Amino acid sequence: MNNRILRWTVVGGTVLLLAAAGLSLARGRWDDGALERVQSGRVLRVGLDASFPPFETLDTAGEVIGADADLARALAARLGAEPAFVNIGFDGLYDALLADKVDVVISGLPYDPRRTQDVIYSPPYFNAGQVLVTRASDTALSESQSLAGRTVAVEWGSQADMEARRLKQTVAGLTILSRPTAQDALQALAAGQADAAIADGVSARQFMRSNEGQARVVETLTDEPYVIACRARSGRLAGAINRALLELRRSGELDRLLARWF
Repeated sequence: MNNRILRWTVVGGTVLLLAAAGLSLARGRWDDGALERVQSGRVLRVGLDASFPPFETLDTAGEVIGADADLARALAARLGAEPAFVNIGFDGLYDALLADKVDVVISGLPYDPRRTQDVIYSPPYFNAGQVLVTRASDTALSESQSLAGRTVAVEWGSQADMEARRLKQTVAGLTILSRPTAQDALQALAAGQADAAIADGVSARQFMRSNEGQARVVETLTDEPYVIACRARSGRLAGAINRALLELRRSGELDRLLARWF
């Protein structure tokens, strides 16, 4: 299981994220001038942990690549800057941000309501929550309640396992097939050993990319939004990042960027 997916407890969705950002901006704190420094120096310092493909990893030349790297480049370009990637262990990302060693964190970062006194979060750009996946040919399975009398594969002991056990309380005859990893659960689906699988959004998308046209997402069961973090005192930079992210979404560039890696 991807440890990063379970590292934070996620509460709420887009509305809560926007509200938290708005509250942070409205506190009246002085601005640290991060946006002006980025624009004058033409460099956006981006903190990330380059050990989480396909969001961020290092290529053979030691360069940072991945969905987050491409997102950082697109956002920086809209600020008139280039990204300077600072590779930090995931557990040290918030410390680096608060110590002004980076301007933003873009690193498959789940929203954490406990951090909203110190950081401003962007709206989400990816949902890594649990999804229900079935074979593309199985048109009868349209939602989780259609699992009656069927078998669903999950990673044993994972959040997917918890979701399957929750469904079992209301779906008659549901059988849970446990496998060592999320990919093993998805492979059980592909091999016909299960009618469906529950997995996190990252694993599911990777599976569907490598098995193009063979599987489809039936239902999103939980939300785990990935967001960008700025310091609470960098309100103008956070506002500029959020506006740029909205432009990327409206133009379709964000979807195209993610599709390159998924």
